[in-house]
Amino acid sequence: MSVKTQTRKPLTLQKRRQLYGYAFISPWLLGLVFIFAVPLVQSVIFAFSDVHISGTGGYELSFVGLKNFKDALTYDEQYPQDLLSSIGDLVYNVPVIIVFSFFVSVLLKQKFPGSVWVKGIFFLPIILSSGLFLQMQSNFGQSTTSTLDAAISSGGNLSILQSVNMEQYLIEMGVPDNFIAIIIGPINRIYEIISNSGIQIFIFLAGLNSISPSLYEASYVEGGTGWEVFWKITFPMMTPLLLVNIIYSIIDTFTSVGNTVMQYVYSMAFTEMNFGMSNAMCWIYLLVLAVFMGIVAGIMSKRIFYYT
Repeated sequence: MSVKTQTRKPLTLQKRRQLYGYAFISPWLLGLVFIFAVPLVQSVIFAFSDVHISGTGGYELSFVGLKNFKDALTYDEQYPQDLLSSIGDLVYNVPVIIVFSFFVSVLLKQKFPGSVWVKGIFFLPIILSSGLFLQMQSNFGQSTTSTLDAAISSGGNLSILQSVNMEQYLIEMGVPDNFIAIIIGPINRIYEIISNSGIQIFIFLAGLNSISPSLYEASYVEGGTGWEVFWKITFPMMTPLLLVNIIYSIIDTFTSVGNTVMQYVYSMAFTEMNFGMSNAMCWIYLLVLAVFMGIVAGIMSKRIFYYT
């Protein structure tokens, strides 16, 4: 009597990649379940309740339904304005950041002496604007990065970064005021753009370095020009990372420290002690962000080229 021995089938490449993906996101999943799940549920409860802080350090809840959401959008005067302003800043900032970071990454892809130092310079604002560094500056009584940003915006001794007389030149050329504002805006905010583009630049650099040189060699052998190679090879191969950077830039812009909505929600919660209203504002803000990202991802996903 022969005994059949069962041999385990080897995992396919697709299965192995799935396991690698689950292993990669497992720290995030564990953090979501054990750290963020309880605050998220509590935030939802607060959004639909009227929160009363008791003298013993606790709180009492009374269910009010959608009242907090209605009050945030109709009775509050500042929140809708800040929300629209944040959306306007998002529509303006994200394209500028994406174009700038892509342009810089293409330049940094070139081989030249000191390229490592130049890459470090572009990544330095990310470190200087991090929460830990700002806290260290505050503890030692030094000026923060936001102070430098404010100095650049207001002119002063750093007026070299301003648009100088370009605005006057454009006016004399007869350029409409709306186009002048679009052109001058990025110039006046160059430091802010650089400080918000470090991560995107390195993501684009990683994508550029992953493109096989054989594709470029074959194109040049066939007589392709640099312009044709860029639009036929480089740009299509970078579209997946373009979507990643757009989503990252949207989230980064919506959750930045200087965001007016975030500041107003914080003051509503910890200055006016209105935790119900503040949580409702947060969930409205999150819903707007999710809808905006869904629209962008839906449009971009139809134009992404995946090289297989």
